[in-house]
Amino acid sequence: MELGIYVHIPFCVKKCTYCNFYSEVKPNLINDYVLSLVKEIKRESEKYKNFQITTIFIGGGTPSILQAGSVSLIVNAIKKFYNVAPNAEITIEANPNSISYTNATEWFNCGINRVSVGVQTTSNRLLKLIGRAHTFNDFLLAINNLKKVGFKNINADVMIGLPRQKQGDVKRTLNYCFKLGLTHISAYTLILEENTPLFKMVENGEVKLPKEEKVLGMFNYVLKQTKLNGFSRYEVSNFAKPGFECVHNKNCWNMVNYVGFGCSAHSFVENKRFNNISNIETYISNISKNKSVQENVETLTSYELIEETIMLGLRTVEGIDLNKLIKNYNYDLLKEKEQQILELLNQGLIKVENNHLFATVNGFYVLNQIILNLVS
Repeated sequence: MELGIYVHIPFCVKKCTYCNFYSEVKPNLINDYVLSLVKEIKRESEKYKNFQITTIFIGGGTPSILQAGSVSLIVNAIKKFYNVAPNAEITIEANPNSISYTNATEWFNCGINRVSVGVQTTSNRLLKLIGRAHTFNDFLLAINNLKKVGFKNINADVMIGLPRQKQGDVKRTLNYCFKLGLTHISAYTLILEENTPLFKMVENGEVKLPKEEKVLGMFNYVLKQTKLNGFSRYEVSNFAKPGFECVHNKNCWNMVNYVGFGCSAHSFVENKRFNNISNIETYISNISKNKSVQENVETLTSYELIEETIMLGLRTVEGIDLNKLIKNYNYDLLKEKEQQILELLNQGLIKVENNHLFATVNGFYVLNQIILNLVS
């Protein structure tokens, strides 16, 4: 059976103003955390001896801030205690200011073959506004270091709809991604999360977000330019050169099993969902005492699995495999939601072809509406 591994590194140099993910600025805990993480990886391995690991994704937080040798330690522990496929995709997320030639060399030598770089924008004024720790020049140096070492599969995370962002900013960011020969672009529209500094700044009138039609214009620009430059959209926010789609994310959208290690990591294995505790000190303490770090274990019902299949499938350009729904859950979506599907077809929001139901370009803009129609 196939299994993906996700490793969470919940540390950052500083918190970005828009970020709602669990991460801490606690450098004094990093070494103890890495050792605890390796213990968890070893301890849990017996449960997954019948699985083959096809993807490893080291995310965060900022995994690239770990001290020299830490990333190798984590990857080598997984390779030692798990059945890792020879051609497994191994990704690390990294911020431009922490991608040195030395770091990149360590990652490459331990078998990492994909790097996801959090550039967000090439505008220094916008980077400062959203609390990023890097500059545009850091981004250029980072890509140069990665390419010198030998990395060919490089993603750039790009953000759209930032305060004071203009289409010219998006154009400049994309042009550099194309010019630098990157193979993957993730273009995310800013979601203003409560309890973040940016939310308070907007609420207090310190900054304004671009109007919805301007954000839409920026995203349409991304759609057009990525296509012109040889990228294909394969998911709502993801664009890749042929053969460079992120296998780990595709597997998650197709409900392939994955297990998460580290503080706050989430897992989906054999129809069970569970997550690790979201407190670094407690996580380290529990591992040292050989206590469980898992919580919120839930077995999904057949209908919950059907809903997940529909929701995740609609994020991809291939859409929902209608035959798979019938085969796995004896659920005929075309019959069960006949009226809703007809309405969505008439509105031009979905298509049904080759036993797949998928969102059109216009449908992707109102994906939540489509999902509500098909799962409620």
